[in-house]
Amino acid sequence: MKTIFPILLLITSFVHLSAKTDTWPVFAFQNGVHFKTVKERIKILKELGYDGIGSAKLSQSDLPLPQRLKLYDDAGLKLFSFYVGGKLGPKGHSYSKEISQAIKELKGRDTILELFVQGSKKANTDEQAVAFVREIADQAKESDLRIVLYPHAGNYVDTLGSAVRVARKCERENVGVMFNLCHYLKVEPKTDLKAALTEAKPLLWQVSTCGAEKGGNSWGQLIQTLDRGSYDQKALFQMLRELGFKGNVGFQCYAIRGDSRDNLKRSIGAWDKLSLK
Repeated sequence: MKTIFPILLLITSFVHLSAKTDTWPVFAFQNGVHFKTVKERIKILKELGYDGIGSAKLSQSDLPLPQRLKLYDDAGLKLFSFYVGGKLGPKGHSYSKEISQAIKELKGRDTILELFVQGSKKANTDEQAVAFVREIADQAKESDLRIVLYPHAGNYVDTLGSAVRVARKCERENVGVMFNLCHYLKVEPKTDLKAALTEAKPLLWQVSTCGAEKGGNSWGQLIQTLDRGSYDQKALFQMLRELGFKGNVGFQCYAIRGDSRDNLKRSIGAWDKLSLK
């Protein structure tokens, strides 16, 4: 009996360790954390049980980036990612130089740059997109940062498949992709999701989700708190687990009406009820 107890204790510890290891870090998109100061954002996110904030804006803050980072660090929360990007033109590309400055200030941190690529599918090419992404990726490499291409409706990179295609052509180890449920449902709802995620698997470093209506078209239908909508969230994340997804999960909050704290509470509550952790 004395030998059985230590074995049971070891097994129990292993199970708890495995469960903890399999937990996906969860963050709220900054576009749903509507509080005036960084300190207020941190306070609410910590109270509600989020791991941090992501898809953040470089300029939309009451504090410079180094101070923001310190406050999140001190609170035991994480600033997971920044939403940045650029535009392809007839002869090249353009982007804000604040991106280059932020890359320097983020040096050595496990922060992801969500890179959107605007442009016209008729007027622009993969070669132009690759040139832009490589320019940012090479800067990011100097700071040991990773990039995920962010598929966005209406952009040159607008689907998970186009993100994977461009990322592969970049041939940069720090360039991956992000899956965004709302943009998938907006742009390519009939695409075989499992096939698309399987193809993206080696490069899939981050995922965003939100409550959504199957067959919906407006952003109001496709971006809701996680407890709303008919889309099967559990099936989505079971699929991701089966594919071995190990990245971060963010809750898209764009233009969701109502009280910000209540919306954030509803989403994290629905997430906990999925029994995926």
